[in-house]
Amino acid sequence: MRLLLAPTSERGWFGGRGLEASDPTGFETGVSLARAGAALQEAFDAADPDLLVAVLLTYEAEATVLAFRGWREYGWRDHGWHRDGLQRHGLQDCEPLPAVGPGAPLIESPLSAVSAREYRAGVRAVREAVAAGDVYVLNLTYAIRGQAALSPRETFVALHARAGAEMSAFLGMDRGRAIASVSPERFVRVVRDRVTGGREVEVWPIKGTRPRGADAQSDTALAAELAEDEKERAEHVMVVDMERNDLGRVCEAGSVRVDPFLEIVPTPYCHQMVSRVAGDMRADAKITDLLEAAFPCGSVTGAPKVAAVRIAAALEGALRGPYSGALLVARSGELDSSVLIRTAVFEGEALSWGTGCGITCDSDSAEEWLESLLKASPVIGDWLPPLALRETCRVVCARVPLLSGHLARLAAGGCGPSLLARVRSEVAVALASADRTAPYGRLAVTVRPDGAVTAELTNRPSSIDLSGGPALAVIRVGAVPELPPGAAKPADRSAWDDAQSRAGSGAQAVLIAPDGTVIDGCTATVWVRRDTTLLTPPASPAVAGVAREVVFDLAEECGFAAVESSLSEDDLHAAEEVFFTNAVAGVVPAHGRAGVAAERLQSRWAW
Repeated sequence: MRLLLAPTSERGWFGGRGLEASDPTGFETGVSLARAGAALQEAFDAADPDLLVAVLLTYEAEATVLAFRGWREYGWRDHGWHRDGLQRHGLQDCEPLPAVGPGAPLIESPLSAVSAREYRAGVRAVREAVAAGDVYVLNLTYAIRGQAALSPRETFVALHARAGAEMSAFLGMDRGRAIASVSPERFVRVVRDRVTGGREVEVWPIKGTRPRGADAQSDTALAAELAEDEKERAEHVMVVDMERNDLGRVCEAGSVRVDPFLEIVPTPYCHQMVSRVAGDMRADAKITDLLEAAFPCGSVTGAPKVAAVRIAAALEGALRGPYSGALLVARSGELDSSVLIRTAVFEGEALSWGTGCGITCDSDSAEEWLESLLKASPVIGDWLPPLALRETCRVVCARVPLLSGHLARLAAGGCGPSLLARVRSEVAVALASADRTAPYGRLAVTVRPDGAVTAELTNRPSSIDLSGGPALAVIRVGAVPELPPGAAKPADRSAWDDAQSRAGSGAQAVLIAPDGTVIDGCTATVWVRRDTTLLTPPASPAVAGVAREVVFDLAEECGFAAVESSLSEDDLHAAEEVFFTNAVAGVVPAHGRAGVAAERLQSRWAW
């Protein structure tokens, strides 16, 4: 059993002082928050400088308490750890370190607890709760689970190298349980004044995220965008107000203050919006009182806290465990703690990583999904696609309305955060020359396995944007075209282009597999309506169209249920309605097959 605190700057643990302790003299599991608070209080009040108490507190407030006698402290210097490197401080048995590249995954066969579509539905449910006045902001999370590629301590070294943060920490426990955390967020810190005996308490809530840019210029622009974003600022202010309220329950009246406020702090992979809320603890307030007032941290719940916790539990349907809980460490006169975000949780060889976003009434569901993937990138890696991918986007008044959906599909196809940052940068360059008054344009983005990105702006119309709609042309193919991961759209469209040429002008080819099932439309997703159900072939073999996902998101409010289903040629002919969708044209009925579904979807389509 071992504890290692590894701050990356003087803003981190105990003012930037690293710490290592091992072989605890006391170890308790499954204890209450009150018992954990009492153990921390004992170490905080102790005259014995050798006593150290660490508490792992799950989001559900179940605690593990470790007591240590004797520990080592290391000062921070600008060039790094004071001695010979991280592995020399409690991680000697990790040497030689494994050869893990900066983009390599630390989790094998990762499985997300929710799909992108399910997460977007959760975001819509939160927005409805906000509209109803139940909450103002809610943190919606999920877990990514798989097998650990490395040991827990090796994982921590790799995480620290690629995403080390102010509150980075490692805690190894019994039965293969461990946490390897590169959290950028402090929970609560309490420091006793050696002269007056007074205690100052502070919280550093984080709320608001942007990816790092592909270059210095775009990086600065993204940081400025975060600083000025009204949605992010409003969300952050709500959390800061809640933290002020929480601290006000244990602090002297009028002593709670905020400084700095709305500070933009870069991490190796993202920009974060951070504030410091501080106050002077009342003489009669105990650490248990502080935990009962402030835990869980408002940045991982939402506001109001009680309602947000209840609604999030219903939507997430699973315990969070250590994720979004806290790691607290106390010694004589000092307590510091981290919010356990950006944290790998080990149970033997199994690894889980929680991620999520704060949702408000202004949240874009696809952007929130992308942000959750960004926050998971330290463990799932920063990757390149196995083959070239293409996104064809509609441009409206020099912007791409569905850009977040295109980026999400690229991510599913194997594009990591660094590559997505390059895509954003190239798109911005291409749009700089676009007509800001024109309601239509077409942007073709190609991403290659070597990381090269191109973006070409034209005015060429969509192949389905035809007066009266395209005729439905059934084309049988000898083999089902293979797709990249995530049913992304490949840049090599030769199989589809050949089918479309066979269909002729004025038509949209619908590919039929050798077994007679519908593969999909050639340049658009094909949909059929049976009564109030909208059916489309599963992806894959269908491409996971960006507009296809918009239909899944809009269907319910238009009075329909959208379902993936195997379809036959007979289903196409028997359907009450047939229509096509793609990201350039939106919703277009097949010639002579128009109906109420396409009409309602068109009315809700937002360019």
